[in-house]
Amino acid sequence: MERRGKRESVIILIIILIIAAVIVSWLTGLWSCETGRKDLTEEERLTIADYVNSISVLVQHSNKISINYFITLDSIKDITREELDNNLSEIIEESRIILENCEELYPPEFFEVSHGYLRLVFQIRNEAYENFKPALFNALQDLDVDISSSKITNSFLYMFMSDEIYKYFQEELNNSGESLGISNLTIIDSEILQDKNLTDSQNVISFISDIKTVTGLQERRGVAVIDQSVDFDPTIINEQGEYLILASGSEISVTINIENQGNVIENDVIVNMIYKAEGISDQEEKNYTISVINPSDQKSVTLSGFTAYPGKKCELEITAGPVPGEVYLANNTVKYKFMMEN
Repeated sequence: MERRGKRESVIILIIILIIAAVIVSWLTGLWSCETGRKDLTEEERLTIADYVNSISVLVQHSNKISINYFITLDSIKDITREELDNNLSEIIEESRIILENCEELYPPEFFEVSHGYLRLVFQIRNEAYENFKPALFNALQDLDVDISSSKITNSFLYMFMSDEIYKYFQEELNNSGESLGISNLTIIDSEILQDKNLTDSQNVISFISDIKTVTGLQERRGVAVIDQSVDFDPTIINEQGEYLILASGSEISVTINIENQGNVIENDVIVNMIYKAEGISDQEEKNYTISVINPSDQKSVTLSGFTAYPGKKCELEITAGPVPGEVYLANNTVKYKFMMEN
């Protein structure tokens, strides 16, 4: 299985190289079709200078993203799963913005070829970051490990290919300048893959195995009802023993906070409330579904329309979840005893 993963990575790399070669040939053909032009005006020179400055800013930002990306990977044993998630999400978003800004730039005449290379560089880098995050978290959860490790390897291969294509971009940018009488038109280097050994699937498998030993990165799931956050309507006016005393009213509404105490985002968390009154045979039950709740966040849930029974002893049981894989259930349920004034 490991051999096959390595062979597939090599095949993917060869395919990408072939595609790149085709693109190079095509773009070179386009360039060869260009005709000579007159000497540049001052305005045209300024336009080119502005363009080069703009793409320099994008490249510098791309280099910075790569540095942050590998700092995150180097510190992966010292950060929480939530921090890892947030860092990778921020990197993906910044990479996407760079690509969008590049696509919105209009290159000066005779710089279309080099700009095509640059756009391809940012497209590949963006795809590398976007594919890496879900593959990494799937690997941490032992979901489709072979596929996940292959996708992680491919992400590093994309980074490598973007670095190679960037060299073509630098060369074409310089050629474009020379053809227009602008000598030494250069731009900073950009090599984002810091460790080329990561293009080997065996090294990626070792990387995954190593970080899976980190407890903080293991999935932990759990939701809790925050007991002290409860709010009744009509309001609580005092207490008598174990019973809360509510002001009089025609019906009862209850608001309470639910907290995600795990380290993964939870979806479709069910909150259930069961209401019983002394001497009433039928209980009332209401449910609410929290569509999404992030780790450490709290969501306020309100359920209304419970029947009021003034003077009767009542009990309300509130349960959140449990969510799949939840182990600790002691804080999923709370009970309140109350009476409403006559």
